[in-house]
Amino acid sequence: MFRINVGSKNPAKVEAVREVLESYDFLKPFEMNYFDVFSGVREQPIGFDEIVLGSRNRAKNSFLNCDYSIGLESGIFLLPHSGSSYFDVCSCAIYDGKDFYLGISEAFEIPKKLSDLIRDENFDLSRATRKAGLTSSEKIGNEKGIINILSGGRFTRGEQIKKSLQTALMRLENPRYYK
Repeated sequence: MFRINVGSKNPAKVEAVREVLESYDFLKPFEMNYFDVFSGVREQPIGFDEIVLGSRNRAKNSFLNCDYSIGLESGIFLLPHSGSSYFDVCSCAIYDGKDFYLGISEAFEIPKKLSDLIRDENFDLSRATRKAGLTSSEKIGNEKGIINILSGGRFTRGEQIKKSLQTALMRLENPRYYK
């Protein structure tokens, strides 16, 4: 039985990880534990370096009595040639005690009004979303996420998290292609 730890107690992250792992035969059977761990990055990570570092830190800090640990970190970055709006992405790091296996989700554009609140008022994305009147939820990141609002219900944060984990699992499942 594989023991897999997740470096978060966020319900959206935990459920997304469980759903993905259940679809990978090479990881069955597994038991999953989850922990609140220190990410080592700001509450609102900005830039790929900080986002990926947060996921790596979460994976490493949750590696205890397990075969694999998983760290997930969402954050924002400026996409070259796209103007002044941020884009949101989720990074996943899987750690086996020696190596990291990394993946990222699709990214989506954050409206300029929210990007301005983040940049000018030092808000995180959740607070900016409330201030702009897009939601009243205090925990939008634990729910379907801002991606669900902006996509008209077509995408959820859970789906974004799943994509980051699935892309991280590619190298772990198929090491022969990555030699």
